[in-house]
Amino acid sequence: MGISTVVIDSREPKWVQELTFSGVPTAVAALDYGDLHVLCEDDATLIIERKTPDDFLGSLKDDRLFVQTAKCAQARLEAQLAYETMDTIWPYLVITGQFYPEPGGKTITPRGVTGWNWNSVMGALLSIQEMGTAIVFAPNDEEFEHTVIALANRSHTAETQILPPKPPSILSPGHQILASLPGIGLERLKIVMDYAGGLPGWALVGLTDPEHSYKGIPNAVQRSIRAALKLAANERLEIVTIDE
Repeated sequence: MGISTVVIDSREPKWVQELTFSGVPTAVAALDYGDLHVLCEDDATLIIERKTPDDFLGSLKDDRLFVQTAKCAQARLEAQLAYETMDTIWPYLVITGQFYPEPGGKTITPRGVTGWNWNSVMGALLSIQEMGTAIVFAPNDEEFEHTVIALANRSHTAETQILPPKPPSILSPGHQILASLPGIGLERLKIVMDYAGGLPGWALVGLTDPEHSYKGIPNAVQRSIRAALKLAANERLEIVTIDE
């Protein structure tokens, strides 16, 4: 076991790009997900998202964190479904520092007391692990490299192959539009997409047609969507095919 090659995201700071990981070949490139892709000698790949405690809270606030970690977890899930094994992709969130609770229930980082509720931060950490990305704490930035090496030296044989409790689902732009409609959200998105054969445009047409009903979607929701789009009683949305 050990590291054979490391690919570092080009958006990482210079000090990360210059890490040598005990002298193995490294490369810098724009990665679609994760800050490091660590190729191990046993053919496993570690997908590592790196955060300082304050970076963690900042990305949690603007909703980037769950998207970033979900993409890492999704890579493992796709590998499992494709190759029927879980020992190919190993996603980790490595936090270089510690969180502490203060007596008033707020969260303390190396920067000091923050406005974050301790239970909210712990809940976010739990949600990330439930999606399938493991969380590891490094003592500080200086120990980040050693932490990655230690992860690479672990056994990557999956004795029990099970899916994470909450596999991530990253919404496409079309899905995001539908989920944002009044009364739809993530809970009813699947119902709408199943009726529309997976086509967001047709789903929108159906949701705005007062003569079309969905099992599981109240008529009041459809009326709310029409009102949000300011459709008059005699107006309908249609998809028209144009012959060129």
